[in-house]
Amino acid sequence: MAPGSGSETLEMTSHQQKAEYDLSAAPVDVDTERNEHNGFKSTSADVANMLRMGKEQQLVRRFRVLSMASFVAVATATWEFALFNVTAALTNGGRPALIYGILWNVVGFCPIYLSMAELSSMAPIAGAQYHWVSEFSPESLQRSLSYLTGWTSTLAWQAGNAAGVFLVGSIVQILISLHNEAYTFPQWHTTLLAIAAVTVAYIGNTLGAKFLHMWQNVVFSLHVLVYLGILIPIWVNAPRAPSSNVWANFTFDGGWPSNGVAVLIGQQTAMFAQLGLDTQCITLTPSLAAHMSEEVKNASKAVPKAMIAIWLVNSVLAFTTFLTVAYHLPDINAGLNDPTLYPIIHILRQSMSKEWMTVVLTFVLCLLVCSNMTYLAAVTRDIWAFARDQGFPFSDWISRVDSKSHIPRNAISVTSAVSIALSLIYIGSPVAFYAMTSLLTVALLQCYCLSIGCILWRRIVRPETLPPATFPLGKMGVPINIAAVLYALFAFFWAFWPTFYDVTAKNFNWASAIFMGALVIAGIHFVFVARHKYFGPVAHVQGRNIRTKLK
Repeated sequence: MAPGSGSETLEMTSHQQKAEYDLSAAPVDVDTERNEHNGFKSTSADVANMLRMGKEQQLVRRFRVLSMASFVAVATATWEFALFNVTAALTNGGRPALIYGILWNVVGFCPIYLSMAELSSMAPIAGAQYHWVSEFSPESLQRSLSYLTGWTSTLAWQAGNAAGVFLVGSIVQILISLHNEAYTFPQWHTTLLAIAAVTVAYIGNTLGAKFLHMWQNVVFSLHVLVYLGILIPIWVNAPRAPSSNVWANFTFDGGWPSNGVAVLIGQQTAMFAQLGLDTQCITLTPSLAAHMSEEVKNASKAVPKAMIAIWLVNSVLAFTTFLTVAYHLPDINAGLNDPTLYPIIHILRQSMSKEWMTVVLTFVLCLLVCSNMTYLAAVTRDIWAFARDQGFPFSDWISRVDSKSHIPRNAISVTSAVSIALSLIYIGSPVAFYAMTSLLTVALLQCYCLSIGCILWRRIVRPETLPPATFPLGKMGVPINIAAVLYALFAFFWAFWPTFYDVTAKNFNWASAIFMGALVIAGIHFVFVARHKYFGPVAHVQGRNIRTKLK
């Protein structure tokens, strides 16, 4: 039955209304460790939350707070990607743009992650943003807004998975070039290496699904040790720029007529570090924990803790990484003109031997392979959840869960196939490939803005209908949500701008065109298919009728 239809809002006595609303206020703080519930390892709190959201438990809850936090840290690979994502800031603003950009983006993204942590404690579910939009938006808009968010989120994560594996291929090629200076980085080599990375991630998510939660803590330890193994030699051996240049000497090579505009474009480097992505290689944001909620024990408590903890850790790592690059790149042009096009490789050449570079880059490669595995896990939970609500083509098949392994095997296969298909585009046109993958940045910011905007609307207009939260923002909820929406809009606007003023097809920021194209495709699918099947997750949420009645 379509949401909002008059027949679904039944007359209820006050006692019946209270009973239904009490169900939506299920005891989310209960944690009964012995409560296995058909082998899914759910606590009583998990069962109550799934009941309130009208979903059947199909995935096994193997993760806990520590393993989930490690999972997020490995997946985001913040310092690994930050090392290879400094071009925009160095081109538009120079060293100070790196430093100040990360500082104000840490502050700007703080209310966004606080808001998402609260949302994940209210509704810990794999659908995350599109589910939150559906549950908390105005009745008349819930279907259209949640459908839009679901589509842009799903397409963004799919594009991001394809782009993420390309850094693995690039690092392999860098390792080859260290020992063969004649190597020319053929595009078909990159594609084959990316396909190999997809294959490894697929195997890890299917054959190794049962062990995915076990090795996260070990890899996180390696994540920290390799970080020290790279930064310490740089600080000891690499030449340094004067502090005055690092903190005050802005440089502008992007050609923009306004230095202020150039700095705001250069902040994309820091903004992408907060989102967990860069313009060519993409990983997860701390909100990936939300997409894994249905596999986390006592998710309403564990997921918010993991999100906030890793956001804080990643912010420190990103700042330290950018500070290291800023101090050890005396000649910015030399870094930008390195044969690999990565300034960090120029810095490493100045600070360590070729042999030690090979060792540390090999470890970075291993960490990124692990990151791709965890990324694929979260991406597939996103498309699986949206298909479960009939939002995507072939939803019935995509949303199937393997009865033996309890994993969304078909969703994993679809995501891997999409990544391979997009990888083949790179052989013919890298510009077309990066155009396809540019969707992620703006799509994620749009999802953040809408989901937080909806909880803000609900908090102001119908606060009594909000479900309980184990991570409540309390009286600060309204100002925090407002700050989050405003900064998400600010970041969304600047995410469309190209790095260089002299725009060509190669350096154009294709996010605007691809984003609008995604909206058109979503609209066509809705008109001809989804409007007969998709009614939004809110159609299944317990307590929906009481909210309708209160209106």
